[in-house]
Amino acid sequence: MLYNRNMLKYFLITSLCLTQLIFIAQQEEKKTKLKDIIVVEGYVKYMNSASVLSLDSIIGDNLIHNRIKIKAFLSPKITTVIEMRNRIFYGEATRLNPNLGALLDNDLGQVDLSFIPVNNKSFVIHSIFDRAFIKYMGDKWELRVGRQRINWGVNLAWNPNDLFNAYSLIDFDYQERPGADALRFQYYTGDLSSIELAIQPGKNLNESIIAGLWKFNKYKYDIQLLTGNYNNDIAIGGGWAGNIKESGLKGELTYFHPKENLTDTIGSLSTSITIDHSFKNGLYLNNSFLYNSSGISSINTNGNPFQSFFYELSPKNLMPSKFTYFTQISSNINPSLNYSFSGFYMLGLNVLLIMPSISYSIAENWEIMLLSQTAARLTNNKINPLGTGLFLRLMVNF
Repeated sequence: MLYNRNMLKYFLITSLCLTQLIFIAQQEEKKTKLKDIIVVEGYVKYMNSASVLSLDSIIGDNLIHNRIKIKAFLSPKITTVIEMRNRIFYGEATRLNPNLGALLDNDLGQVDLSFIPVNNKSFVIHSIFDRAFIKYMGDKWELRVGRQRINWGVNLAWNPNDLFNAYSLIDFDYQERPGADALRFQYYTGDLSSIELAIQPGKNLNESIIAGLWKFNKYKYDIQLLTGNYNNDIAIGGGWAGNIKESGLKGELTYFHPKENLTDTIGSLSTSITIDHSFKNGLYLNNSFLYNSSGISSINTNGNPFQSFFYELSPKNLMPSKFTYFTQISSNINPSLNYSFSGFYMLGLNVLLIMPSISYSIAENWEIMLLSQTAARLTNNKINPLGTGLFLRLMVNF
């Protein structure tokens, strides 16, 4: 599939905007209230960060993060959604990374909806449409076409079933997660069961994701099975979510096998299991385990394993190590004050990352949060710090 990406980008944006404007005009003729047709929401966040490699090396930076969400109800059955993410980077870390603009302007979708309006040495602005789809709802089915979030995972920390939108909890400032340019069809066969087909087209079959998902409930467990074409691989997997007494038990696994030399090659398995529990006093505990058969069990002693946390993710390679453990504890101290403590440990690489945070609701729609990320390598019964990031964020929703 060869085309001019810029032409498609402007065509899609123009088409979506014209669709909304034409519909608004039609509804105004019918004297329908605009607020009943279009819903505009979003937030603005300011975050100050400090990267601490040592007491003699502290690098600060600033980020202004805005999100605009527009939902238009074209009819009782048709809805259009457009969401735009805008970020402004400035400060010392931005100055030290002259390639920041080029790194940010990397839209992996079929249509390039990413923009860099300003790309200076110490000031970079990046905007991207990460949602742009039309939804049509029938009595028992739903069709979505366009850039959307397709979430097939059931776990918190890792989702091997999430073929279309792999993500990492380490990227804490992007709660919405990226979208995929895809077609998604869901048919509801019952209150707790459905079948689903999703297609993310590429230039050819080996750059496309085409998969089906079947959800049902059995023995008080929500169960799902999936299979399909995942780029160069055939993917087969499944997941479940239920309870053992008062604790939750969730799991998902996906096996990826290369399509070429089908009988002469070895595939890879990605498996994640979670046990969580909510206590009566409001404390929440989550323990998760990830097995990645393609992961590594050791690392070059001359390298910096802190970089292992920041790489291109995929459902078949959610963490670089074969075995990774995750723990999270969170609770509300009072209705306005919340704390959380998360930790990742990569066995074999002996790398630990801890993420404590505390957030406070200043007023309605206003929140302030303090979070840190500290990585260390454990060798010979010694803790070798690899770096710390400190983040202070103020957010207002509208």
